[in-house]
Amino acid sequence: MSEDQVHDVLEGRPAPRRVKGPALVSPLGDWGWLEAGIVSGDVLVPGSDARAHIFYWVKADRDGPMVRRLLTFTTDRRLSARRTVFELLYELSFQKPHWPLAADAAESALDDEDPQVRRTAAKLLVDTAEPERALAALNASTDPVVRIAFVDAIPWHRVARHQAILESLRSDPVPAVRLLANVAAFSRDDPAARPALDAAIRVDLESCAGVLNAPGSPLSLTAGERWARTLTGLDREQDCYAWAQRLANRVESPQVKDEGVRIALAAMREWRVAPGRVTPILTGLLQDDIPEVRSAALHAVAASLTASRLAADELAAVLDEPELGAVAATALGSVGDQRAVPRLVRLMLSGGEEPRLAEAFRAVARAGADPRAPVAAARQILAALPDSCEPGLPMRVLAAFGPAAAAAVPELVARLEGAENDTPDCAIYVLGRIGPAAAAAAASLRQYPLQGATLALLRVTSDRAVAEQYLDGRPEELRRGRVAAALLSWLAEHGGLTTRQHKQLRSLFRAPGFGQLESAGALWLHEGPAVAAELLEVLPQYLSDDLYGPKALRVLAAMGSHARPVLDRLDRFVASRHRAGMSIGDDDAEMRADEYCSLPPSPPARRSPNKSVRRHGLRPRRALVHPFLPPIVRVSSWRAVTRCDAEARRSPHTFVPMTGRPIKPAGHQSVGWFDGSTEGVDVACGPLGEGPRGSA
Repeated sequence: MSEDQVHDVLEGRPAPRRVKGPALVSPLGDWGWLEAGIVSGDVLVPGSDARAHIFYWVKADRDGPMVRRLLTFTTDRRLSARRTVFELLYELSFQKPHWPLAADAAESALDDEDPQVRRTAAKLLVDTAEPERALAALNASTDPVVRIAFVDAIPWHRVARHQAILESLRSDPVPAVRLLANVAAFSRDDPAARPALDAAIRVDLESCAGVLNAPGSPLSLTAGERWARTLTGLDREQDCYAWAQRLANRVESPQVKDEGVRIALAAMREWRVAPGRVTPILTGLLQDDIPEVRSAALHAVAASLTASRLAADELAAVLDEPELGAVAATALGSVGDQRAVPRLVRLMLSGGEEPRLAEAFRAVARAGADPRAPVAAARQILAALPDSCEPGLPMRVLAAFGPAAAAAVPELVARLEGAENDTPDCAIYVLGRIGPAAAAAAASLRQYPLQGATLALLRVTSDRAVAEQYLDGRPEELRRGRVAAALLSWLAEHGGLTTRQHKQLRSLFRAPGFGQLESAGALWLHEGPAVAAELLEVLPQYLSDDLYGPKALRVLAAMGSHARPVLDRLDRFVASRHRAGMSIGDDDAEMRADEYCSLPPSPPARRSPNKSVRRHGLRPRRALVHPFLPPIVRVSSWRAVTRCDAEARRSPHTFVPMTGRPIKPAGHQSVGWFDGSTEGVDVACGPLGEGPRGSA
């Protein structure tokens, strides 16, 4: 180990470059810190100091003193220490095969008295040794736990003659081994074999309950989830629906019903039309006699926005049930169903920790729910926690209701004036969301020389001087600045930009990333069709990104017919049977992100732009959908917008460069002009008042 590595560990910061020194036996002088981290489990906590030190030193020398010291814990008499160190070694082996020291320790632990240690040791051996060694250990073992772990962990597609090996394992005496072998035996090249494999899996399904997802297993997936992965991976959509229905039959055992629910959920995550096929299956299980089955079915319905809308009445029926009501309320609320509001309010007041509670409040607020009860509950919590700088949920609820939360301004101002050691960022943001109704907070906002406070003050006062003063203090060449982009967007919408501000905007647009997207809308406002070619060159690059995609599409929607070149790409997305692939990190969140685009406007809704298009003799096509848009962003009838030649004849525009606004004859609404809203835009064709223009 080098001296600069020791410096990193001891000082907690990188050593100066090119500092070299002799090897050190113990990184920190003694091993007490390592033992403490293993005994406490801190070495498995991402971001912990002990874990960071271990990964650093093992990366530097995979056979060095750190590794050898870790291996001493593989035979420790304390069970918790053995479990922890084997899991740590498995994580250290990620994408680093051929690690003989770890493989030797893993093979020695295959006869450990603890099943979890044996499972982890088996998957560690697979990761750190040659496939032949893992197969030899599999053949030599008679322990069902070890054999299941090996069959589960071995990457069979990399094993020579794996078809023959799997064929023999399909008749293994251990049910879980047989099931895993049948799952691994599926092939795209042999569709004729699938019915027999399905039938064999069905036979062993109930016997594998709680076995394949036991602690230490290579994958924490049940037998049904593994089967579902195969069905979806081979695009067997109809078979997936059929098996979900068969397994969810009332005559089946609770374990089998649970697997049917999991297969139904996997189908919804994979195919867009699946909620319509499996929601009746899941709602049928809401009447099951087994509480665990009812709960599983409810959670599956709640995971999908489409399923929640289809099952709205069934969800409303269980709102008052103690064990199911919270999940039902968040599911109903997330699709804007106002029947959920009373239960959502009770959950907030009781300190409920439902992960989607804030999302549900945002949806019902957009749907026009009565704000009095949620706002009063949020104010009650703020009053009860005067010393808490940022109580998260109440602040999010107030922000969701925006101007309707004006009654909470006194509490928010009190937080601004009472903050001592912390900056009340949430209170500042909420005041900005409330807007002009929070005028009483303007004096307090001026006391905070923060970017967020400047933006909030602008939204509260609508005073151009606030934005101009901030921008005058910034250089003409801006490399980044989300707040600067928001201020420039507001100015472009409210009177236009000066020459210097236009240069600032252009500098933001030149830098790839979030600033480029934040400035794109303002650039369209200011320059209009003249900048369309530049925007079309840049914005499509962001459409497949779950973070940047929404903003890119909002600007494209604002461009209306000038965004015609991207339609073919978006049409291909619309035509896909499958969900959009994203990297949010949560399967259900990715499914909902795909569904957001297809939700109809939540009640009370204004007139659909499609009706307006039809009334004016234009032929609408299907509504454009996109996986990244929240329900408030509606990009409706793209084809109608792009084919609005008749509209262009009716309402010719003369573009005014400094304001970004078209001059149009009275009584007509321009198509696709960005309205400056940070919540998104709607595209509509027709006279003013006939179609929505701002956010819902």
